[in-house]
Amino acid sequence: MLTLAVDDLVRRIHQRVPAALADEPDAVHRLRTSVRRLRNVLAAFRRYLDEDATGELRSQLKEWGDVLGRARDLEVRAHQAATAADATGLDEKTRSALLEPLVAAREQARADVVRWTRSEQGRTLGRLLDDWAVAPRLGDRASRPAKKAARRTVRRQTERTLGSVGELTDLESAHELRKAARRLRHTCEAITRKPVGLLGRRTKDLGATAHRIQSLLGDHRDALLLAEHVRERSNGSPAYDAVVGLCQERALAALADLPAALGELEARA
Repeated sequence: MLTLAVDDLVRRIHQRVPAALADEPDAVHRLRTSVRRLRNVLAAFRRYLDEDATGELRSQLKEWGDVLGRARDLEVRAHQAATAADATGLDEKTRSALLEPLVAAREQARADVVRWTRSEQGRTLGRLLDDWAVAPRLGDRASRPAKKAARRTVRRQTERTLGSVGELTDLESAHELRKAARRLRHTCEAITRKPVGLLGRRTKDLGATAHRIQSLLGDHRDALLLAEHVRERSNGSPAYDAVVGLCQERALAALADLPAALGELEARA
């Protein structure tokens, strides 16, 4: 099961590198997601893998993912800022003052993606991924039945997600819940989709619910971070108040649907 899952995830990463380096639409996002999928699967099944070897690979994937993440986050923020500027009717000068720094920062972050991926560190990671695709570094528990291991892993990740539901009083607590939901989603998808296809509909539905929670919290976070960015750029000017207000409305709208999604997750668990 683990060999099939890791091989498939590594293949997807390699397939998506050329498009990301060429800056094709949404390509950085797809590559970042593939890197995160592998990191999450390795984390979810870590008790069945060699601890030291898995930690090393996850650490290198995190470094790459952070570089990809900065580019993707700026891409999203620039797009959302443009949408909010149009929706609130900002004049061209005010709109440009908001968007141009984001676009410039995004271009620098994209250059960092290319530089890191083509660096010796990036090439070393590529070779390590190839080695893992052929033979994941398995631990002593990897001889256990795959279906039983898969069910236990899904159960643990579900409990971890539900355990992350707190007061959600700040961005950090909401982000921890989002990360837990994302790992649950990626775990479910890795063992229900081809080439593994081990568990069935109930696990797929659980993963879909986790995806919904992840998406709602992602929308909430993106809206609040954009509002923070606009405040920093405004220097107290009321010209941007409407944009900040729109961002806050979007954040609240995302949270409004969260209790129902959490209730669905608990029911499915």
